Amino acid sequence: MTKSLHDWLQEGEALYNAALAEYHNLETQLDEMEARLAAKKAEVNQIAQVVGKPPVETNRRLTAQLVDDHGPHSVPNSPATIARALTGRGLGR
Repeated sequence: MTKSLHDWLQEGEALYNAALAEYHNLETQLDEMEARLAAKKAEVNQIAQVVGKPPVETNRRLTAQLVDDHGPHSVPNSPATIARALTGRGLGR
């Protein structure tokens, strides 16, 4: 049996919805785990303070922010601009 375009689109929608639901589920689990981790860190650090141990540092979480590289005061990322910057010459702006 050959699938129609409508059948393919319905199957794609179902796959998308299932993947999206799983994504939201994992996101919720991650939020819950991060809250538990923060609480446990606070507990450990409170105990560490009492017994004279160093506090636990968090170094596993990374965050990123997308930045528009073509803002009003942006510097063009060209080989000539990089060469001028490396040689100490001004950017001529």
